[in-house]
Amino acid sequence: MRRRRRSPMPARGKLTLFLIGMVVFLLLFNMQIRPIIESATANEAKIKSVNTINTAVLEELSEDNISYDDLITVERGNDGNVLAITTNMLKMNELKAKIVSDIQDKLNNDTYATVWVPIGTLFGGDFFHGKGPKIALKASLSGNVAAEFNSTLASAGINQTKHQIYLDISTSIYSFLPGFDTTTEVKTNILVAETVIVGAVPQVVANLK
Repeated sequence: MRRRRRSPMPARGKLTLFLIGMVVFLLLFNMQIRPIIESATANEAKIKSVNTINTAVLEELSEDNISYDDLITVERGNDGNVLAITTNMLKMNELKAKIVSDIQDKLNNDTYATVWVPIGTLFGGDFFHGKGPKIALKASLSGNVAAEFNSTLASAGINQTKHQIYLDISTSIYSFLPGFDTTTEVKTNILVAETVIVGAVPQVVANLK
């Protein structure tokens, strides 16, 4: 007695199974894999942008040989006490513009960040996290930069005041991978100049904003 052969699955049935499989994969991808890749990309973009900012500021300060006296003037009375601390706004605005332009150029000039993600991490779970070979994902970076000067006055001992000038820099970093895009807000401040002022300093003496 011959056994009857099972008829092959109709083409429509194969197509239905394929479509169901694709839907399941896309759901898994969006729920599990996409957030991990976006988080890893945003983190790498933040690291890359902070390094770029630090490099640009240090290069500019070194190139122009900027010192505290280039930016700040301390006015004293006949008794040696501080009457006012004034800023060279022209010099500070010029320096800020050059730094912002340099950072912008570095971020937008074919800047890439390579993100290495273990396969196990993509599929989630504590057991698989960080395990398996790493997949290299290259993200292109671009961003908008804004900067403002800020200053602090703090006691540095008896009749001594430490005056520090910072540049507060904020950037919106846009990172792009095929199929992914994230925007990461990065804020950092860098010490531009400092000095210790000897003599009594009134509570309100600086016109820094």
